[in-house]
Amino acid sequence: MRKNLAAGLLLLLAVLYLPVYGQELVILHTNDLHGQSLARLATVLEEQRQLYEQLIWVDAGDLFSGTAISTLLQGQAEEAAVLELGLAAITFGNHDFDFGLAALERSLAAGVPWVCLNVFRADGTTLAPPFFIREAGSIRVLITGLATPDTPRMSFPDNVAGLVFTDPVPALQKLLDEQAGNYDVCVVLSHLGYGEDQLLAQRVPGIDVIIGGHSHTVLNKPVAVGGTLICQAGSNAQYLGRVVLSLQDGLSARGELLRIAEDTPPHPRLVELDRKYEELLAAELDQVIGYSRFGYVKNGLGVLLVKALKEFSGADAALYNSGGVRDGLPSGQVTRRDVYAVEPFGNQVVVITLSGAQMAQLLEAKAKRSGDFYEGPRLVDTSKTYTVATSDYLAVSEAGYWVLARGEAEYLGVSVREVLEKYLAEEVLEIMEQGAR
Repeated sequence: MRKNLAAGLLLLLAVLYLPVYGQELVILHTNDLHGQSLARLATVLEEQRQLYEQLIWVDAGDLFSGTAISTLLQGQAEEAAVLELGLAAITFGNHDFDFGLAALERSLAAGVPWVCLNVFRADGTTLAPPFFIREAGSIRVLITGLATPDTPRMSFPDNVAGLVFTDPVPALQKLLDEQAGNYDVCVVLSHLGYGEDQLLAQRVPGIDVIIGGHSHTVLNKPVAVGGTLICQAGSNAQYLGRVVLSLQDGLSARGELLRIAEDTPPHPRLVELDRKYEELLAAELDQVIGYSRFGYVKNGLGVLLVKALKEFSGADAALYNSGGVRDGLPSGQVTRRDVYAVEPFGNQVVVITLSGAQMAQLLEAKAKRSGDFYEGPRLVDTSKTYTVATSDYLAVSEAGYWVLARGEAEYLGVSVREVLEKYLAEEVLEIMEQGAR
């Protein structure tokens, strides 16, 4: 009798522990969604949830900023979408600070599961929870997030005022040491970029999976660095990453990207959510400002943008960063929505007065950033002064052109987008569609 009871207890214990060492855990991942509609992504998410019992969806940041709706509603549409779809965790990307701390505070209060280990308030507390431990069946998953320490350099000073961005490596190593024994799998949501993720995997042992973002890298299969798998799913909801982890006889993993094709049917729940926010803004965004015979690629719009800034301001030169021009223009009808797609950030026009020597330094810096857009003199008389029209983003010292911060700034009280729209309507686009009477 006792032998049978002991055997039964051993069998029961074996069954209880089977989930940890026999179950599969599926991690679905996205990054750099940039305000895009998630309606098609939602369809693929639902399909995956029907296939796998133990599944979590995580994101590596830059949820906000990049579309007209995102800018005008300061991220509220994206918040609603990820809450509707059951996002398990997301870390901060640099663009998630584009609408300032108040927007992130609102998002945290709404329940968006932000997690970040290396962004601190002035009082020393983290802006978001530093980590979560999520249970998937009997598998304990430690999830933490890392923001790029370069965020202050890429953001308006007011948007990150009072925040401290620290080195992610010692912070992560300390966390893993403190939580040793409390988890089975470690997942790091990283907005550092693919190259930095590779270095992170080398410097911090014990990371099982890095879900990356920031560099918009398309990794069709995870890349192994030591014992760490590095994953990234491009950008703009074009892919959904899938990593399948098994704890049978130790940890093993496989992964791939699922393409969100144009013919993927949008999920009805998200279609309705998108419609709600579209209706709020349609009258403003769908105003036609003119017609284009051929359309313009993104670089072509950058050239037009600096021409517009120079002409509007009367400055000697105009300068704009390539990352501030997000799209081209379509052929045919051009609306305000299209202009928002080109410049979704709401940057303001600033004219900087520089000495001749400072202007020479500016051109030297521009030569190292060949992708940026410039209109103006190429040769400088150091005995003269020069005026340069640019954005308030570039006018701050951490944005790459430090010499601009040393000049005298005049804010013109108008947005870059307004200047571009006026220039397109008056100088570039046709009043009526080609062939119309």
